[in-house]
Amino acid sequence: MKSNKIKNRPVGAKNSKEIAAALGIDSATDIALMEYKASLSELAAKVIENSGLTINEIVKRSDVARSKVSAIKNGALAGISSDLFLKVISAAGGRVTFKLAS
Repeated sequence: MKSNKIKNRPVGAKNSKEIAAALGIDSATDIALMEYKASLSELAAKVIENSGLTINEIVKRSDVARSKVSAIKNGALAGISSDLFLKVISAAGGRVTFKLAS
């Protein structure tokens, strides 16, 4: 009997555009959102590290679940919304500014 399972195989990707291509995402909006979240994730991890605060202190200041703050500290993207990244960045003493391009 043949298996109908799809075989997963590792795919190397160096940036969000390569990840999008590997996932079959071709929408410019979806790619931009991936890049935005990746930037927020990187910034949040850096701010947490530089803050000198414990995870528990950031949890209290941000009102974000400990599991989410730990995931953010470890660079996770999955299951974490942009607003949670922003709450954690702010609670850890960071600041985000937006620049609109025309």
